[in-house]
Amino acid sequence: MRYYIQRTGCFLLFLLACTPAPIYADVSLPSIFSDNMVLQQGKPIPVYGTAAPAEKVIVEIGGQQKETTADAAGKWQVILDSLSRQPAPTTMRVAGENVVQIKNVLIGDVWLASGQSNMEMRVREVNNAAEEIRNANYPEIRFFMVKRDMASAPRKDTAGEWLVCSPETVQSFSAVAYFFAREIHNSYGIPIGVINSAVGASSCEAWTPREVLAADKSLPAPSTVSPTEYPDWKTYIAVRKQIYDSAAHKDPGIKPECLAWGTPEYDVSGWKEMRVPGNFEAQGLNIDGAVWFRTEVDLPANWAGKDAQLYLSLITQNSVAYVNGTEIARTENNGRQYVFRTHKIPGKLVKAGRNVIAVRIFNEIDQGGFYPSYPAPLKVYQQGAGEVMLPKVWKYKVELGLEPAKMSRRLPFGYKVPSALYNAMIAPYTKYPIRGFLWYQGESNAGRAEQHTLLFPAMIRSWRKLWGDDSLPFYFVQLASYQKRETEPGEGGWAWIRESQAKTLDLPHTGMAVTIDIGDATNVHPKNKQDVGKRLALWAKRDCYGDTDTVVSGPQFYSATVEGDRIRIKFKHPGGGLKSKGEEMKGFAVAGPDKVFRWAKAKIDGDSVLVWNESIPKPAFVRYAWATNPECSLYNAAGLPAVPFRTDK
Repeated sequence: MRYYIQRTGCFLLFLLACTPAPIYADVSLPSIFSDNMVLQQGKPIPVYGTAAPAEKVIVEIGGQQKETTADAAGKWQVILDSLSRQPAPTTMRVAGENVVQIKNVLIGDVWLASGQSNMEMRVREVNNAAEEIRNANYPEIRFFMVKRDMASAPRKDTAGEWLVCSPETVQSFSAVAYFFAREIHNSYGIPIGVINSAVGASSCEAWTPREVLAADKSLPAPSTVSPTEYPDWKTYIAVRKQIYDSAAHKDPGIKPECLAWGTPEYDVSGWKEMRVPGNFEAQGLNIDGAVWFRTEVDLPANWAGKDAQLYLSLITQNSVAYVNGTEIARTENNGRQYVFRTHKIPGKLVKAGRNVIAVRIFNEIDQGGFYPSYPAPLKVYQQGAGEVMLPKVWKYKVELGLEPAKMSRRLPFGYKVPSALYNAMIAPYTKYPIRGFLWYQGESNAGRAEQHTLLFPAMIRSWRKLWGDDSLPFYFVQLASYQKRETEPGEGGWAWIRESQAKTLDLPHTGMAVTIDIGDATNVHPKNKQDVGKRLALWAKRDCYGDTDTVVSGPQFYSATVEGDRIRIKFKHPGGGLKSKGEEMKGFAVAGPDKVFRWAKAKIDGDSVLVWNESIPKPAFVRYAWATNPECSLYNAAGLPAVPFRTDK
C-alpha cells in the first residue's frame, strides 16, 4: 500500500510538471501614460496597453471606472468619458493581475510640437536663458520628451517621459513650445502638456506617413532603404557607418612635423585662405585627406584664465580642435551624422588679446570641411561675459591629400529618410487626444518650395486623419530672416518656401506665425524664441480659447491695383491700421511687364500702401520682403509684421 501511494504521488507530480503553466503578463501601458502626464480635457480618452490574453483590466480616474478584457494577442483598450479640469492633480489606477498607479496627473490641453532644429532648440539656448530658466516655476506645464528615433514601420510606443516644468527641467524643453505653453497657461490658468517631438535638420517627408507619399507622385518618393536597415536610429547609424567605412580612407594620424601648425608662434603667412563655413570641394580643393584650418581671435582682458566655449558649427568628418597650440577636443564622425562641434576651452588656455584657434579635419570620404547648409555662428563664448565671433575667412594648409573615395551606394541622413520620424516619433501618439499641433520646419525643404506646397498640406491632413479630427488646429512658423542682406532685388532665396508656407493657410484651422522681422543674419537658429511662441499663441487665443478680438497676423496681401505710375496694395489683417517701422518704408520692389524688379518707394495711404519707382512708368508687379533676409518696414497697429508676398504669379 505504501508503495502504491508513493507511485501514485510521483505520477501526479509528473502530470503537474507536464501541464502548461498559465501565462501571466503584467498590465502595461505605453510610455506616454506615466507619472506627471496631462490628459486632454473635454474629449473621450482612449487608455490602452497590453496584458495576458483574457486578463481583466480595470481603469479608474476621477470617479470613473472602465473595464475590459485583453484580446488573444494581449491587447486591451478602454475609452474614458471626457474629463474636466480638476483643482488638484489626480491618480490613474490601472489594475489587472498587477496594479499600475500613474500619479500627479493633470487634466488640461495637450499640444504636439514638432519640426526641425528651430522647434528642437532648447530654452537654455535662447535670449535671456539664465533668467528664463530661473523663473520657470510652472508645475502645471508638463513636457513629454520623446526620445529621438526612427523606424521603418509605425510603432505603438517610443521611449519618453513627462517632466514637470521647473528650473531644473525646462532647460531641455523646446523653447518655442515652452513660450507658447507659458503664454496660454498664464492667460487662462489651464494646465498645458506638450508632446516634444522634433529633430534637427529633418525634412517634411520624414514626418509624413508612407501611404501619403506613395499615393501622390508629385510628393517625395517613399523610402527605398531596406526596412531591415532602419528599425531604429542606432541600427541605421551602424549601417551607414559600415557603408562609409568600407570605402573611406583611414586617418593615419597627425604627422609629427605638423603638430606645431596650431601653435601661436607658427608662421602661416604662406597658407591659403578658405571661407568658413564651406566645403573643400566648393572652394576648389577636390581632395580627401587631412586639412588644417587656422584663425585668430582677440578676447577681452577680463576673459583671461576663465573657462570658455568654442562653437565650430557643423562638421561631418573627424576633427581635432586646438587653442593656442593645445588640443581641447577630438571628435569622430559617427557615420557622418550631423555633429555640432561645441568644445570647452579650459581657463588656463584663455588669454587676453590674441588667441589662436586651429582645427584639423580629416575627410575620409565625400565632401569635407565645415558644413555650409546649416551654418551656426562660429564663435567663442564665455558665460556672463558674452561672445566673440570668429572670422569668416580662415587660413588652411593640406597635411595629406588623397584621391576622393567612392562609395558603393549612398544612404540619406536618418532625419531625411521618408516617413522614418513619423513612424517612431508621431505614430505612437495618434491615439492620445490632443488640442492641436505646433510646427516649425522648412529649412530642409527650402530648395523644393513648389513640392513643399503640396507636401506640407498633405502631411497636415494625414495627421488630422490619424487623430480622427479634421478640425484639429495646426499652427506653424514661417521661416525667419537669415543670411547676408542683398543690395538689389533678387530671385528670393527662402522667399519661395515662405510663400509655400503662406499658401498652407488655405487649409482650414491653420495659423502662421510670421517671424521675418526677428531672424538673425548670422544664425539659422535665431535666439528670440519668446516672440515666436507668443505669435503662435495668438492664433490659439483667438481660435481655441475664445478671445475673438485677438489680432493674429500682420498685414496680409489682398489686392493690387495699378493707378497710373503707382500700384495700390490692400491688405487683410490691418490690425487697427497700417504702420511703418522707420521714416522710410523699405522692402518693396516694383517691376514693369518685363519683370525686372527695382527697389520702390512706398507710403501708407489709409488702409493701403502706394508703391512706385520713377524709372518704371507702367508698373505691373510688386514684391515685398522677397528675399532670404529682407528689410521689413510694414506692420499693423498690433505690432505684427506684414506677410512677405509677390504679385507676379
